[in-house]
Amino acid sequence: MKNDLTCGVVRDLLPSYVENLLGEESKEAVDRHLETCPVCTAQKEAMAARTGPESEESAKEVDFLKRVKKGTSKKIVLAVVCTALVLLGGIALKLFVIGTPLQAQSVAVVANEVQDGGNMLFLSLTSISSGDAFYGWEQETVDGVTSIYARRVTVSPFCRAGDAQMYVSLDFVQEVWLGGTSGRLLWAGGQVITQETLDLVDAKTPYCGDAPALGNIAKLLQVGSRIGRYNISLQTSERPYRWTLEFEDAEETTSATWGMSRFLGYQMLALVENLDEVSFRYPSSSGVFTAELASASLARLTEEYNAEHATSWPIHESIKEYAESPLEYQRMVTLLKQNIIYPVMT
Repeated sequence: MKNDLTCGVVRDLLPSYVENLLGEESKEAVDRHLETCPVCTAQKEAMAARTGPESEESAKEVDFLKRVKKGTSKKIVLAVVCTALVLLGGIALKLFVIGTPLQAQSVAVVANEVQDGGNMLFLSLTSISSGDAFYGWEQETVDGVTSIYARRVTVSPFCRAGDAQMYVSLDFVQEVWLGGTSGRLLWAGGQVITQETLDLVDAKTPYCGDAPALGNIAKLLQVGSRIGRYNISLQTSERPYRWTLEFEDAEETTSATWGMSRFLGYQMLALVENLDEVSFRYPSSSGVFTAELASASLARLTEEYNAEHATSWPIHESIKEYAESPLEYQRMVTLLKQNIIYPVMT
């Protein structure tokens, strides 16, 4: 076969020839030329000598880099897995073992003062959430204030939910708190402080024209469930400022109805700073409680209570003073529950 490739063409093809990239026909043409051309043959051999070892070395380098990359990837994956396990372990330890300090609002409390066998306060504490459990209950008394602490954790086989019951000594104690003095007041000055009292003192308002605030007070006092459905009207254009509750569907009024009206009306007068009167209107009768008469009645009741129980409760000039602290409000509730006063009927 005729060799029609020139030296110039062959030299252009030699790089591909050396790397074995030419097609079969072109390779055969170059082979024929090299058989008769020592110059091109020498150039081919020199080129092969340069690229051969270099290609092998490059291949080794590529293989090494692949192995390094593969090993690095495994290490990265292992590090990520280990980090995730450590984080999950830390979260589990925090949730199920270490926990967080007890928050007073996460516990429902039933408290009763026990006089038999010693001056003690009995507490039954229950988690509000079924997913919470408590452990490590402690009592600490400093300067006449007893604080109760615990740790809250997520329920697990290691710490199950359940009631906690304990006795707290009241000897030389003025106050008992759940979760420290920033938590919930449980007992003070000989009175168990109920959650209703705490909520109502927080709900007090300075202005009887604030209808939403008064509606909230009525809701907290459970007026609807204690007496019946009602409508509210307010007289705020001039003194005396009045809050009227009208019970259109109430049954026939009885002494118990009026006793409950007085129990609620006095609290309303205490919780609204500028409120002068509270009126309860029923289908067949109505009555008005005034702040002035309520203040005088509570002063008399306090004197009688002190004489009977050998206590020294302060006698307040105004019913408004009973809403200044949970203790004074709880004392007012105690006086009201033990006595029944009927309003003037109109």
